[in-house]
Amino acid sequence: MPSKYEDMSISTFLNQLSSAAPAPGGGSVAALSGAMAAALILMVCNLTIGKEKFARSEQEIKEIKQQARDLRHTLVDAVDADINAYNRVIACYRLPKASKQEQVDRRESLQQALKRAAEVPYHTAEACYRVLELNRKLPGIGNPSAVSDVAVSVRLAEAGLQSALYNVDINCNYIKDEDYTKKYRAARVKLAEKARLMLKEIICTVRTVLEG
Repeated sequence: MPSKYEDMSISTFLNQLSSAAPAPGGGSVAALSGAMAAALILMVCNLTIGKEKFARSEQEIKEIKQQARDLRHTLVDAVDADINAYNRVIACYRLPKASKQEQVDRRESLQQALKRAAEVPYHTAEACYRVLELNRKLPGIGNPSAVSDVAVSVRLAEAGLQSALYNVDINCNYIKDEDYTKKYRAARVKLAEKARLMLKEIICTVRTVLEG
């Protein structure tokens, strides 16, 4: 098996995703959605750079391209990070619990693993939001022939963000640290709403370009 999921074929990944194995699961799919959204930004940039009619915005497009490339790598890495975080949770559930000390150690290890399993998808959601932000200017300065791809990128990024936040929610349900979960629940609500508004704004701009 490839050491990283990005090295797998699409078919192999989908077969593993559809199996009874708990990972990869929704968190990895959320990250992959964000990575695909970033890749679409790269495509739009590549369809714009080097064309005379877009020369005035070329430098800005190149900067967007570099940031999108970095985010694509971040989100692809998050596919594996989510799988690893969940596997660590499963490993903790399998720790011995015969003695009182083993029970204490198991409980502490599990809580740490659950926090990691919440943090990974939250970082995925943050990266997806940055993908949304990169899309913001593209309808106005990118190749209009690819404006529908901007719309797809935006939809994927927002879907990846909201999907990642569901994984934050479910892990917070099992974390006993109330201050920790309160912080993450508040942050996820704020991020989800920001993404919803950003999506609405960009799609409105895309519609304006499409309707010419």
